[in-house]
Amino acid sequence: MHKENNFDFLRFFLSSLVIVSHSYPLTGNPEILASNTNEQATLGDIAVNAFFVLSGFLILTSLKRSKSPVEYLVKRGLRLFPALFFMLLFSLLIISIVYRGHKILNEPSFFTYLPNNFFLYNVQYYVTGVFDANPYPQAINGSLWTLSYEFSMYLFVLLLYPIRKNAYTLSAGLVASFLICYYAMNLKPDLFASFLWSVKLVPHPFYRLAIFFIAGCLLSLVKPDQLQKLNKPYIKIALLLLLAASFPLQLFYSSSPFVLSLLIILVAISYSKQLAYLPQKMGDISYGIYIYGFLVQQTLMNYYNFPPLQLTILSLIVTYILSYLSWHLIEKRFLQLKQRL
Repeated sequence: MHKENNFDFLRFFLSSLVIVSHSYPLTGNPEILASNTNEQATLGDIAVNAFFVLSGFLILTSLKRSKSPVEYLVKRGLRLFPALFFMLLFSLLIISIVYRGHKILNEPSFFTYLPNNFFLYNVQYYVTGVFDANPYPQAINGSLWTLSYEFSMYLFVLLLYPIRKNAYTLSAGLVASFLICYYAMNLKPDLFASFLWSVKLVPHPFYRLAIFFIAGCLLSLVKPDQLQKLNKPYIKIALLLLLAASFPLQLFYSSSPFVLSLLIILVAISYSKQLAYLPQKMGDISYGIYIYGFLVQQTLMNYYNFPPLQLTILSLIVTYILSYLSWHLIEKRFLQLKQRL
């Protein structure tokens, strides 16, 4: 039976919002939210931040249910890597079609594209001779950069395995981690910078995304009945208004880890049959939407000079189809392997 919450819908909506956001720079236009908020955030920023909140909430719960660290890692790997591998294979096919050089097999970057991106921490955005004439030139899949940060959060949570059943110690560790990341983001962005750069993580987005992920972890520790007490329409409306007001006040950057995180989780633990309808019918296609969207958009722009609205509509249609196939033919089947653990 389908769980009565809005997690699936939110992931579907947020992954689609990333495509909307990308439709502006990929057509050579200013991003719609950034251009109206003094560059404080894009729609894609908000979507990715919210994704990390949801991920933190769900991943810590997954850790607490895992029988061993190995089981936890296998479950995370089954969710992340199979769909990524097949998407990268599909990308090589697209690259071969849109390539504008002499011989694609003579391009070293063609052969490094799949392994570099599959192993997450050495993201390769370009293959010589591909998308060179696009309004946003060369980038094949600009969404892949977040996957190494997501996986790094999985490893961070794994460190909590020995204390996962001690609520007080777990909460204290997460609060301390949140405060360190918040301090680093706002006051000391070079904290542990040499280490982060050594593993090809950029300090600023690392701390920013870690804050939202840890916020989700912390909210997962709140008892469900206590969260439901906050889950009132007027509270969600107030949080939404606070979030909107933070832009003219130039406070979005500092306030969103608190306001956006709580708002997203309150919406997620609510339930609407109307909102749940599409995810129930199509499956959990959000990851597919996220990893295929940018590639689809760049491919469309390779052939036609679309304005943002047309690119958004067409790329959403094509991406939903690819994501549907990815979920039912690949992701769902690999996730069923978790039952054998």
